[in-house]
Parts: sequence; structure tokens; C-alpha cells
Amino acid sequence: MQEPVSRRKFLQNGLTFVSLSMAIPTFLMRCAAADPGAALAGGAPGGAPPQQGKTLVVIEMQGGNDGLNTVIPYTDLGYAKARPVIGIAERDLVKISSTVGLHPSLKPLGDLYNQGKLAVMTGVGYPNPNRSHFHSMDIWQTGDTEVDITTRTGWLARYFDADGHLKSDPLSGVTVGSALPLALTADDTPVSVIGNLRTFGFQTTAGVDRKKTMDTLQALYSQGTVASSPAEFVRNVGVDAYTSVAELKTAIKDYDVRSANAGKYPLQNGLANGLQTIAKLITGGLTTRVFYLTIGGFDTHANQPNQHAQLLEQMADALSAFYQDLSLQGKADDVTVMTFSEFGRRVHENGSAGTDHGAASVMFVLGGAVKGGVYGDYPSLEDLDDGDLRFHTDYRSVYATLLEKWLGTPSSTVLGGTYPTLNFV
Repeated sequence: MQEPVSRRKFLQNGLTFVSLSMAIPTFLMRCAAADPGAALAGGAPGGAPPQQGKTLVVIEMQGGNDGLNTVIPYTDLGYAKARPVIGIAERDLVKISSTVGLHPSLKPLGDLYNQGKLAVMTGVGYPNPNRSHFHSMDIWQTGDTEVDITTRTGWLARYFDADGHLKSDPLSGVTVGSALPLALTADDTPVSVIGNLRTFGFQTTAGVDRKKTMDTLQALYSQGTVASSPAEFVRNVGVDAYTSVAELKTAIKDYDVRSANAGKYPLQNGLANGLQTIAKLITGGLTTRVFYLTIGGFDTHANQPNQHAQLLEQMADALSAFYQDLSLQGKADDVTVMTFSEFGRRVHENGSAGTDHGAASVMFVLGGAVKGGVYGDYPSLEDLDDGDLRFHTDYRSVYATLLEKWLGTPSSTVLGGTYPTLNFV
């Protein structure tokens, strides 16, 4: 029988402990403060992990995207009056209906719209809008318009907590970036944060035999400990982390084998890089249900036209490449993408060729299973709410639709209320 590996031998062999680029610290602190035994149990009765199914990709447009210059109501005479400098000329628009058109930088999304794969939600918001970046983003990420310091779980995280099969899988939710968003901050479920697939995993000390280190770690994790003890808790988290890294490496390898069929992603485009990472993990066979990433820069108080055009172009090019990639891999019907921003901008431009914080805005939902179209009449540019567009679609209706019709879970459990669903999926 193999001799157990002791901590002393581990150190005497010149091996050092390792770090993992995952969001496990949050999970550890929450669970350790509660009941280690319950945390170790993991999963729902029956314990079978969910089969790979439908995946949701959430894109946060950080800074407050100007929805009025993203989806333009070109037949409303109030548009040109409100935006004589930064307004988009009708001749330049990507028209998608008899009343609205997309910003010219969004032509790739216009192509997806023509294929019936893009749903455009106008007039999306919530009652008593808040114009603070931080507070409004908390409202969107928690799904709670009364959010305060006591609300520290996100709407996507509550979806994970509601599904017992997801509680023990750190790859149920993945953030592609450097920080865990509030939307994925859960009470019980660990999620992963991936900044770079090449460096994701256990990091060993320079000059130390990596294989020897990993073999020793695996041996340590395999040793039994006292049931429901802190040591057992840490051991189980380590096993989950070790297994998750292995799954990721396999997924990447499977994607790379088929890379000749992958869509071509634009260079120097951070969002495209993140979406390609997601495509690798999806086509590689992971059972991840939710991916989350962020594109920033939408706080356009001054000199908006060029900045906004570049941001929308980056997003459209990235989404188009992502959809093409998934289509070539036979996965387009299994993935739905949702975009959101914390608020829109004021209807009237300011004196610096920009726009200030507003309220209602637009959302995009796209994917192979999406029922394309424009959902909701564009809010009036004459009947404003303190200078802002009036919302007619509560953002939680979009969430409820995705929860109910895409992820297959009761939305009232997650959102704490009932909201009418839409027909885009």
C-alpha cells in the first residue's frame, strides 16, 4: 500500500503549495462561516450532475450605454431636435423596421437580425430609476429595485442556488475576466473566474518540478480526513478545483482539434477574445450554464460619436464571430446571448457632444433559438420622464423569460416575484 504523503514530506521535497485562478475564496468564506458539513454534501438529492444543455452568455455594457443612439427611432421628429450634433443620419442607419434602425457600427447585428436571430428590446428599465452607476448596476445584477447593503446575492447566483445539481460544480457559472460580478455572487454555489485559459489552473513555484508537485497534491487530496471537518472541507474544495482544471484543459484541447472550422475573431478586441474563450469551453463539452463577461467604456459624457461607434463596432464584430463559430461547431441553437447596461442616457445631448446618465434603454438577445424582431414600441421622445425615456418593459421580464423558457427554472423563486414573460425564445 502506498505510504500517505505527509505535510512534512511535502515541504522537505521542496514542493510548495499552489494557487488556483478561481472564485473559490468567496465560496470558502461563505460556506465555512455556515456549516462545513452541509457544504461538503453538495448537490441535490440523487447527486447526478445536469447534462450539457442550454447555455446563457451575459454581456455587461459597463458605463451606461446610450440606447437612443444604439437603436434609433428615425421616424420620430424629436430625435433630430434632441441631438443636432451627435444624432445619426437616417441614411446611415441599418434599418430593421419601418420605424427603427441600428447604429451603422452594428451592421453585423443587422445581418443577424435579418436571419431572425436577434431580438431587440426597447424601452427597458425599472420604476423610480437610479442614475448612480454603482446603485443602478447593483439593481440590475441583483434583480432587486430595492437593493441595499443587505442584498448581496445576484440573480444568476440565486438561479444556481435554486438548482441543487449546480451547487457542487465550480464550472456551473464562469466569469471571463478578472473579478466576480455581483450577479454571480451566491450563498452556496462556487463559480470560476477565468482571466486567461493559458494560465488558468494551479501555479507552482519557479524551479520546482511541476509534475512532482501535481502528483503530490493529487495524493494529498486523495487521503481521507474526518467527515464534516474543516480539513475535509478544504480537501473537497481542492478536489473540485483539481477536477475543474482538468475539465477545462480537455475542453480547450477538443476545441483546438477542430479550430480549422472555428469562426474568425477580430484581432485587438477584448470582447472577442472573451467570447472565443467561451466558445472553446462550450464546444469542448463543459456543462457550464452561465458565462459572464464585461465590455466597458460606455460612460460617454463628452465626444461621444467616435467612442460610441468604436465600442459598438467591437461588440458587433465580436458577437458576429462568436455566432459564426458556434454555428460551425453545431452549437448555435444551444447558446443565447443577452446584453445589458446599468441605464441609458438622457434624450437631449449635452454641450460636450456627449450624453449624461439617463434611464430606459435597449437590450439585445441573440442566438440560434431566438425569435428575432423588435419587442415593444419605441418610447415617445416627447412624453419624457424628467428628461428620460419612459420604460415600458421591466428588465426582470427579460430575466424571467430567460429563466423560464431557456434555463428551465421558476423565475419567481429567483426574482422574488412574478413578471410577464416575452416571446423571444
